Amino acid sequence: MIFAFLLRLGIPERLHRALTYAAIALVCLALAWWWFREHDAKVIERHRDEIQRKAAPASERAAEDRAQDAINNIVAERSREAEIAKAEAAEQAKAPEARATITPQNRALNCERLRRAGMTGEKAYREMCR
Repeated sequence: MIFAFLLRLGIPERLHRALTYAAIALVCLALAWWWFREHDAKVIERHRDEIQRKAAPASERAAEDRAQDAINNIVAERSREAEIAKAEAAEQAKAPEARATITPQNRALNCERLRRAGMTGEKAYREMCR
């Protein structure tokens, strides 16, 4: 086809054979380039899919851990708020002269810190956090 086209243009036979071979070589190179590009894209896509498949359990576990951490944070926050409210109520129930010089919020926070540190048997905990 290329050979006949070049003959119709009036190009000498010797030159059009060289041009025909060059055109065929360029077409072959273009096809090889396209094939390699498509092959590489498929290999990369399969590799990414494999990585995602292998990482899926870890991603799910991480999502579960984040959800559990959020729940634990909410529970801890509510516990702190309840302790502070309890301390405020206990302080308000006392006579004004018997009230502590430390604010109920600070007292509750300190009690919570001592409890978390495992110091509930200490004298300071017993005196402050009755």
